[in-house]
Amino acid sequence: MPALSLRTPYVRALTRLTVVETRLMLREVTPPLFTVLLPVALLLVFGWSASTRRPDAALGGHRGIDTVIPSMSVMVSLAMVAFFMLPVVLTTYREKGILRRFATTPVRPSVMLGAQILMNGAVVLVSTLLTLVIGVTLMDMRLPNLLLVLPTFLLGLLGLFPIGLLVASAAGSAKAATGWALGMWFPSAFFAGLYVPVEYLPAVLRRIGDFTPLGAFRQAIQAAWVGDTPEPLHLAVLAATFVIAGGLSVRLYRAD
Repeated sequence: MPALSLRTPYVRALTRLTVVETRLMLREVTPPLFTVLLPVALLLVFGWSASTRRPDAALGGHRGIDTVIPSMSVMVSLAMVAFFMLPVVLTTYREKGILRRFATTPVRPSVMLGAQILMNGAVVLVSTLLTLVIGVTLMDMRLPNLLLVLPTFLLGLLGLFPIGLLVASAAGSAKAATGWALGMWFPSAFFAGLYVPVEYLPAVLRRIGDFTPLGAFRQAIQAAWVGDTPEPLHLAVLAATFVIAGGLSVRLYRAD
């Protein structure tokens, strides 16, 4: 009972702040709407091709609509939130002195971070659900193995969100955070197979991609989507990113 009573105020504060932050996000609807609709647009544009419904030897005999297409959509959604939305919002709050004011109240800064993680995680979840529903109902996508997809998806959130928190902790302004995000996004997207599927890249580039957080997530969620167990290396990369980026973001965090 004592442990429960200690957690209750935190949970209440987290719930209330998440509701407030969600309302604020919906006022500036363009970033979350873009994050939700861009992956769906990628699904529709690349998924309509008849070639994505034929087994591909490079994909282990699976079809593109069951592998490359959905994993690309989910990966883009998660990357948009982790690399752009999350750090830009937090650095904007620092510039406006919001984080400093939180430090003088009983509400701990961890509540703000928790609210941002919950809210942005919900954005990624909505985008992923749309990808799943549209793909299965309209595009002959195979229903994925949710018992594998859900924990892989959660590990992806845990692995990639701390990158955004680290950028927010280190960047001095929202403009700087955007620059950092762009600098990470382009090489990460390349090694994750956004421009060219990793299955068609040279072996050395595929290997480099295995050790990048976004590339590891793309490969892991793609394997889980077709019912294969993700490779331990990819899961380990995401876990290591969580520990390293999360630890650094805590050490570098500042309210002003």
